[in-house]
Amino acid sequence: MTTLIWLRDDLRLADHPALTAACTAAHGPVVALWIHETRRTDEENKRHGPRPLGAATRWWYHRSLQQLAPRLANLGIPLVFARGDAAKVMRRVVDTLEPTSVHWTRRYAPAACRLDAAIKHELKSRTDVHSHPGSLLAEPWLMRTASGSHYQVFTPFSHAVADLPLRPLLPEPSPVEGPDGAATTALATLRQDGVLQNLEDLGLLDDGPAWWEDTLEQHWEPGELAARRQLDAIDGWLPGYAKRRDLPGEETSTSRLSPRLRCGELSPRQALAAARSSTAAGEDIAAWIRQLYWREFCWHLLHHREHLEDTPMRSTFAEFPYHPDDHLAEAWRQGRTGIDLVDGGMRQLWQTGWMHNRVRMVAASLFTKNMLQPWQDGEQWFWDTLVDADEANNPVSWQWVAGSGADAAPYFRIFNPELQRSRFDPRSCYVKRWIPEGLDRPIVPVVDLAESRREALAAYEQVRGLSGSHAKPQRG
Repeated sequence: MTTLIWLRDDLRLADHPALTAACTAAHGPVVALWIHETRRTDEENKRHGPRPLGAATRWWYHRSLQQLAPRLANLGIPLVFARGDAAKVMRRVVDTLEPTSVHWTRRYAPAACRLDAAIKHELKSRTDVHSHPGSLLAEPWLMRTASGSHYQVFTPFSHAVADLPLRPLLPEPSPVEGPDGAATTALATLRQDGVLQNLEDLGLLDDGPAWWEDTLEQHWEPGELAARRQLDAIDGWLPGYAKRRDLPGEETSTSRLSPRLRCGELSPRQALAAARSSTAAGEDIAAWIRQLYWREFCWHLLHHREHLEDTPMRSTFAEFPYHPDDHLAEAWRQGRTGIDLVDGGMRQLWQTGWMHNRVRMVAASLFTKNMLQPWQDGEQWFWDTLVDADEANNPVSWQWVAGSGADAAPYFRIFNPELQRSRFDPRSCYVKRWIPEGLDRPIVPVVDLAESRREALAAYEQVRGLSGSHAKPQRG
């Protein structure tokens, strides 16, 4: 009478509808499974499954799963691991374990939805299969405009989300009875057959730089307990957020909770509840909650628009005259563009797996507009190196900067990195920290900011098929 819960991007015990339902419904042991999934493409060129994790995110998941396993064990729930095609793994696990029910948290990217639907269809003849909310504040199919279409503009979407009631948070589930003889035998069989593996054998730490693992550990402590400590300290870091959030040189200018939300160490409902109950000023609370709503908006867009990581939402940008240049792109990746704020940000990213959001926007603007490099290449680099690389937020934010996305910034909004530095890092605290060789390093900027801005606007006019812009150009 075993119950199976398939964990994905929900590595926590608290406010976990799927885990709570599995423990409540159990009339015997509960087994938790996490799969390092591969994505496949069918004969119709349709993707099935989530986007494969980038290197930094894989590191985070490895560490978070290490922290989660003993906490589940304390509830009487073994956490087991597998790697490969999730449909095949689930088929083998269900056939061998013979659970009375299977539970998981819903996913919303179209390719992941297709996979989950196919698995549910296959398994429902053998067991009860239940999907649960838990990763978003609202189900995307329920968020509709007055005309009945899905939202494509952030501000009205954020107002609609803000009007939704916040259901009470779920506590951690009570302990259940541990695996019985049948479950133990089934799990042993799955290990013997190679279906189940040790966490260390999943390959989550493969392909990253040799030094990266130790370096990331100096900056982060993955796991639900650390995430909750960080959230519980909200009254320490949220006051002043509205004014500090754009200052990369201040260590406490942002919450740094994004990787926690990415892998589900915290639910967005937990984050929203904590913000709403904070003693911080209203403007600070509103500014931070707006970031939660932006995350929600990105997932809303991805649910309705597939292939956001490589296909522009605005079709005209499919013909944008980018000029791919490996040398330019490599200088950007290495933080050797000669543009101090961008170079500082790219080095922070390489050392820590994270970059301040203001600097992310400036770095993306330089890459896509001044350097005329395809936004997809920059998005992929962030996907591989950010510990908070989110399947929705990462591509939507890149498209916002590049001008190709829904509700994107006007193309003529080209961030001037020197003006951005003087405004948001006036004493060069941020830049000095991440460029240890000094600001007088003998590196000639890879582009002339003024000239490259003119070239970018000309390229945009070429795409629009216009001789001149109707909008007045602005400097960032």
